[in-house]
Amino acid sequence: MKTTKFIAIIVLLCGLGACTKNNFIDTGICNGRFDGSLLEYLEAPANSYNWDSTALMVYRAGDDVVRLFEGQDPDHPEITFLGITNHSIRRYLLERGLSQVADLTPEFCKKVLLCHVLDGKLWRDSIPLGEDGQGGNLIKGGAYYTTLGGTRLAMYTKRGSWQGISDIGALVITIKSTHTLLKLEDVVSTNIEPDHSLVHAMAYYYDWTNMSDDLR
Repeated sequence: MKTTKFIAIIVLLCGLGACTKNNFIDTGICNGRFDGSLLEYLEAPANSYNWDSTALMVYRAGDDVVRLFEGQDPDHPEITFLGITNHSIRRYLLERGLSQVADLTPEFCKKVLLCHVLDGKLWRDSIPLGEDGQGGNLIKGGAYYTTLGGTRLAMYTKRGSWQGISDIGALVITIKSTHTLLKLEDVVSTNIEPDHSLVHAMAYYYDWTNMSDDLR
């Protein structure tokens, strides 16, 4: 009987994944797969609440970034986007007395976006398990990755708890910056898959200025 109950818990977890109110961004798709480019995903009407300002930022960054997000860059045919939502963009604008993405320079938009793009598809399950490090080590376990913008990131995954049972919850990605030595994010929605890319969505409260002094 106990075995049956445990199996039932595991089946329920597989159905729930990471979809709780506190750690899930509604991606507009039910299975993670999107039929279209990354830019088309950001512009899709169903995704406007989270991504319409992000799409504007891509266009503002110039043709090279547009081609990258369209899957048309021959040097980077597949990418992973650490997705900056509208909420992070609006927060940055408001804190600086700006009103729209057009108030940001194209150079700055390109810098911000490329600091959130990794070459190739980095699936959540391919990021090694780990934890916060101690002393001079940012992480214990995990791995280090460099973005197209040159930012060095420390990343690891860890199983959360569910109903008081540790290590059987959703697999969460944690990102830290080697530039500022700060924890950036527990990524809230992962493995969203447009045609040529993956998106790991950052939380609404994400502040990209913690990634690098260049993004302040």
